[in-house]
Amino acid sequence: MEAAEPLAYAGTAGRVLLGCVFLASAGGKLRGRAAFTAFLDSVAALRLVPPALARAAGLATLAAECAVVVLLAWGPSVRAGLWLALGLLAVLTFAVARTVRRGISAPCLCFGGTARPFRRRHVVRNALLLTAAAVALPRPDALSAGAPALLAAAAGVVAAAVVVALDDLVDLFAPAEERAAPLRNAGH
Repeated sequence: MEAAEPLAYAGTAGRVLLGCVFLASAGGKLRGRAAFTAFLDSVAALRLVPPALARAAGLATLAAECAVVVLLAWGPSVRAGLWLALGLLAVLTFAVARTVRRGISAPCLCFGGTARPFRRRHVVRNALLLTAAAVALPRPDALSAGAPALLAAAAGVVAAAVVVALDDLVDLFAPAEERAAPLRNAGH
């Protein structure tokens, strides 16, 4: 085993993780008119951009998510997809951190599901995804076949499932008084 192989495994796992997370994110927002409208409304609720620009910011975010998925799926564009994911995750992490710090009760409709208010765990989640993108950048496609590559890809899929289900997992294991109740009027 050469010294670079663990980094190659991390690159493969990170690429799959990010591809699955952004696919779930874009898919959740595009699954229907109500989900799409709720997402655009949630962008306005963050109060990070003037209300007149909130729709454009939401559309740009969704377009970037879709672009990340496409870029990560096609070999020659993987590095561009990781750079786009890094930039998008940096912006999203900043936005969520600012929302939490300001105490704004805006819904997390990151995956188009049940609206939970943003919490510190969402900042941590985004920071970990940001780290995964940074770790994947040096060797995102070094492993192309074989059992180690499949294992790394499977790890990426499992990690993505945990990321997507984070709020549900927290609700499952948190004491009842600490669970984040869904926001009212967020799902339309």
